[in-house]
Amino acid sequence: MDETAEMTVAYYISSPKWGGGEQYVFDLAAAVKESGEVKPVFLFPADSDRKMIARFQSIGDCPGYPYARKLFRFSVLASWRLAKLLERYEVDILHVNSRFAYFQAAMAKRMCRRPVRLVATQHLVRKASGNPLWRWTYRQIDTLVCVSGLVRKKYIPAGLESSFKQIEVIHNSVRIHSELVQNPDYTKPRIIFHGRICEEKGVIPMLCALEHIQDLPWQLDIAGEVAPEYKTRLEKALADSPVKDRIRFLGFRSDIRRMLSDYSIGVVPSVVQEAFSLTVLEDMAYGLATVSSNNGAVPEFVQDGCNGLLVTPDDTDALSDVLRSLIRNGNERKRLGEQAKKDFQEKYNYDQFIEKIKIIYRI
Repeated sequence: MDETAEMTVAYYISSPKWGGGEQYVFDLAAAVKESGEVKPVFLFPADSDRKMIARFQSIGDCPGYPYARKLFRFSVLASWRLAKLLERYEVDILHVNSRFAYFQAAMAKRMCRRPVRLVATQHLVRKASGNPLWRWTYRQIDTLVCVSGLVRKKYIPAGLESSFKQIEVIHNSVRIHSELVQNPDYTKPRIIFHGRICEEKGVIPMLCALEHIQDLPWQLDIAGEVAPEYKTRLEKALADSPVKDRIRFLGFRSDIRRMLSDYSIGVVPSVVQEAFSLTVLEDMAYGLATVSSNNGAVPEFVQDGCNGLLVTPDDTDALSDVLRSLIRNGNERKRLGEQAKKDFQEKYNYDQFIEKIKIIYRI
């Protein structure tokens, strides 16, 4: 390919609903498109949310591809159809963000009549399979991107690393528009949780922790979509809570980044290992004093007591103690929030992330 020509990157999106992975792809594709060097194409499951597809259509083509789902992960027919799409759109790079797409993408690469580089991003903390089929799949991946050191350590056990051509750890980032970043009012202990509302995120333990500090002035807003299997438990916990009148559910908010400066404390009390928390990074970018669980990759960029506070997951006493100290001390909220914002700008900003991805893309 002419090095001055525009490169086409196809992004395989396996989830039919908006989530952290979809935000990652949207921001990435928008940024590389704006550079004038990449034309993005998006492949969705057939039952994808129409509003989500419309967002992606604002920056690239979204051809119909009914096989972009877990059911077809080992389908040779689906791989052949994918190869045809890659040929039709003259794709140079296929970027997949789910392990369920790895085999299908690898097979499509081999079937395609044009050279296609395969980039895979691993977003989850789990161990890779080492059977012969998966080892063959790994060998087709030109670059595996792990979103944290923890992901690399957990995903690639000893003896499997040689199956990959190239492995890179590139910490996620969030794309922040500077005009939206305002200094929070640190005098008010307003708390925000935003993200998918499910058992893994520790929302109910957070409510229990807040019950221990109902003597203090605070307000909690929760933004996000409630997982169907979690809805009944959450409703019961809230109905029984003595602080329910101080908690607002905002639902899914596509404008969440416009809202963050209205808060001074961000809480991310996940009870499972987070591969990399975009929510924590967003809170840091907007200068919130951030409280997070310490059992995932968050300690790779949050230093306890320096630019945030870390607690043991599912420990409601520890979480309530940390929140009590923050709610009582506006100066501490300001110190932690300002340091978090400074660290984001200097170490984890989106420009640095994009430059690392461009190296992977060979732009």
